[in-house]
Amino acid sequence: MSESYSEDTVQTRIKKIVKKRQSSQRFNLSDEELVLLALAYSSDQWLTTAQIGEFALENSLFYQKQAAQFLFGASLYATPRGIGSLPSRIQNYLRTYGIPVHSRVDDNNTKLYSMTGGASYALLEESYKKRSKTTPKKLVTCPLLKIPTEIRMKIYHLVLKVAGFRLLVGTQSLSVYDDKIPSWESRSQDALRMPPLNEVLALLSVNKQVYNEAMPEFYQKNHFQFRDMGSMKNFLHNIGPERRKHMRNVTVSYDNLSAAAAGARLLAESDTLQKLTLTISATHDPAGHFTVNSSRRRFSTLTQIPGFSSMKRLRGVQELVFNPGLEHGVVDAFLRPIITTPKPSKLAKKKSIKRKRKHGELMSNDEAGQPVVKVSKIG
Repeated sequence: MSESYSEDTVQTRIKKIVKKRQSSQRFNLSDEELVLLALAYSSDQWLTTAQIGEFALENSLFYQKQAAQFLFGASLYATPRGIGSLPSRIQNYLRTYGIPVHSRVDDNNTKLYSMTGGASYALLEESYKKRSKTTPKKLVTCPLLKIPTEIRMKIYHLVLKVAGFRLLVGTQSLSVYDDKIPSWESRSQDALRMPPLNEVLALLSVNKQVYNEAMPEFYQKNHFQFRDMGSMKNFLHNIGPERRKHMRNVTVSYDNLSAAAAGARLLAESDTLQKLTLTISATHDPAGHFTVNSSRRRFSTLTQIPGFSSMKRLRGVQELVFNPGLEHGVVDAFLRPIITTPKPSKLAKKKSIKRKRKHGELMSNDEAGQPVVKVSKIG
């Protein structure tokens, strides 16, 4: 029996999915799948962990009340490695589009979670919709895709680029600042509030083709600002490697050193980073130690500063900017000659790899080489 959802609402479709699982001898919805379905069922609404647990209690016929309260602790959002317990069709969707769960903290310091209506629909379409082999597949063309590609790209640009502003991300809410005013002078400036990021990016949930066309536009054309290395680490981790590699313009204050190593490592994965602005103060005391900003930690070399070894892996950065009001000379001299080096072309990389392999083979042959001794037969 095929599952046809063409005229059903998202909630009706989820009820059918759960009912089908309940009727089977073995209930096979994992914790992670229940969380995704709970958020999709209440799309565009913010849920607490207790409300997600209530959905599990009502629909799984498996969880007890106490267990359901802690269900989200093992969820996909909290532990992304849990993706391995999901069916392959859902894994493929998440690897393509990223984890569609968004979070924020309300005025009572309660964490809330949500999934947009577009993401909910796309999740069900890609992961749960099955058709009978005898039923021909109906091809439904998105009206947006009927527009010429050049015009579509202009639409993406107008919708997704916040022209003239920096996006302060990695915080509870999305704010923007005038890009003409440097980040170190914008604290006295009133920030403009933006809709939640999941609403800004709702266009990406239309379908796979729109996602592939529009997603790079948002991350390549906007200027992203982070208050510290911790907020940058969290943001870059949550958006995933596919989106990280498109970021071109980043501003960050080098505070929260405990997260600096992980944050810099994720930033170094960007293949297209062109401008990096650092708010950092690094001093070199008479004893030969380096200190960073207000941290009390001392480092004997710059490479020991968390994140600096990862930063050195960046290449092709066209602009490296520092706060002129802070002492940054040693950091500038350390990073600029390396990260502003043009990236080698793909052909040059291949030739370099071949040379290294050939050199390694010659070295191994030389090390393994033994003098050849000719032995003549007697008689």
